[in-house]
Amino acid sequence: MASHDYDYIIVGAGSSGCVLADRLSADGKSRVLLLEAGGRNDTELVNMPRAFMKMWGKPEYFWHFPVSPNEDRPPNETWSYGRGLGGSSSTNGTWYLRGMPADYDAWHEMGLAEWSWSEMERCFKEMESYRYRHAHPSRGRVGPLQVTELPYRSPVISAALKAGEQMGLPVLKDINTPNTSGIGYTQATVDRRGRRASSYRAFLKPAMRRANLQVITGALVEQILVSGDTAVGVRYRADDIVHEARATHDVILSAGVLQSPKLLQISGIGPTDVLATAGVPTIVDLPAVGRNLVDHVMFSISYRIKNDLGFNHQFHGWRLMRHVIQYYTTRTGLMAYTSPELTALISMRSDPQWPDVQFGIGPFSMRSSEEIKTDPGRGALEQKPGLTLNGYYLRPKTRGSVAIQSADINVPISVDANWWGDPEDRQLFVEMLRLMRKFASRPALADFIVHEVVPGEECQTDEQIGEALKWLVGPGVHATGTCRMGNDPKNSVIDARLRVHGLKGLRVVDCSSMPTPPSGNTNGPAMALGWRAAELILADRKL
Repeated sequence: MASHDYDYIIVGAGSSGCVLADRLSADGKSRVLLLEAGGRNDTELVNMPRAFMKMWGKPEYFWHFPVSPNEDRPPNETWSYGRGLGGSSSTNGTWYLRGMPADYDAWHEMGLAEWSWSEMERCFKEMESYRYRHAHPSRGRVGPLQVTELPYRSPVISAALKAGEQMGLPVLKDINTPNTSGIGYTQATVDRRGRRASSYRAFLKPAMRRANLQVITGALVEQILVSGDTAVGVRYRADDIVHEARATHDVILSAGVLQSPKLLQISGIGPTDVLATAGVPTIVDLPAVGRNLVDHVMFSISYRIKNDLGFNHQFHGWRLMRHVIQYYTTRTGLMAYTSPELTALISMRSDPQWPDVQFGIGPFSMRSSEEIKTDPGRGALEQKPGLTLNGYYLRPKTRGSVAIQSADINVPISVDANWWGDPEDRQLFVEMLRLMRKFASRPALADFIVHEVVPGEECQTDEQIGEALKWLVGPGVHATGTCRMGNDPKNSVIDARLRVHGLKGLRVVDCSSMPTPPSGNTNGPAMALGWRAAELILADRKL
């Protein structure tokens, strides 16, 4: 078995891992190995923003994780995260939010001195390239990550913007303005040539020209190698051959919120009871590995509309082909972006400067409620015009967990979402649906809304809404926390510099590191986390 030495080994080329690989190899000297179990993701299907729905469900683009059954949930619930270079940034809806200053200042107040908003604001600013006259002063203009504003305008979208104003929301020229609720046009990780700006395209691909950076795809890491109190490398399988790689400085897990705790546990680092059940000897007893799983709870309601055709008819038959041809010839049109056209950040039970609810508003609609009940998987757009409000509750109290079932890396993990674990959360979900309906009932939308399709106007009482939410609620795919930062090894996995408690030479840098979820989509914060982590890792090397 061949073994090779590197300064840093990064496991996982997702939103954080690609940034790390770029930053740690930038000196041209540090030997960096990036291992990714998926493929290169360098195809036109990935580059075309709206084609992500075409990729959905395909194992070459997604990891699929069955969720433990719950009596109040649809059967066969599955969480899916991006696979291949760029991870979920290569397969997501490109929605770009940074979170609010209070998110990061809360981390700082937990004793994580390195993670205040002042530090993260600087990282975002250095990382971004958002070139609009109305940009907030905290925004970056010359960074490697191009962020653009969705260009679509239509009568119903203009009316929805006005509806937000009638709800008392400020209209924000820059939706990433800090410290405020508001409504504005969505921003996306789409470059100025209409291509998906994944972490692979923005950070890793330019860095791959460096001789000191080696990227291996199709490489499944099976174990972290530990000698005494130090992580010294990894064992991985590529082309059905087992390899070992050694790290003289750090092994860094960036495998994601479900895979990073799995790798720790399968390597003997985690709760002793979980390890014993799986037949794995304990190296470090860390009770918090795999605990604290939290996601933004998401559900959608939809309406039949009039006086605006919306998008539904544009994605069927010859019209769809016309848009695809337009994209390939000009990199413009409806295929050049994919997020909901408007973003609203709302304080339902929180300080207006720290919104706890996120809406995405777009002129499209999916299938009927009855079809969703019988088949909860993703379906096709309707033929008739529709408007959808996607709602995310940003700070649920409920926490779930991740646990290995076997010492075999190929055996699926147990994922307990624990959606209904907190009664207050359940009431908040009901309130959020009512808030979404209040938005849709504003006078500005009166000339457009015909009737509610999902969940349907017959669903009115708290009990009826609660029943509907059992099949409406799903993951925002923004999960965090399973290797959370903290100072106490009893309830955290890594310290403020992302070092695993009880071991030298091992760090975790991805959304699993976040102690609490940010206020919005996690792709941007995950990239900024990688940017900040690289600073800390390089600073520690100089000591």
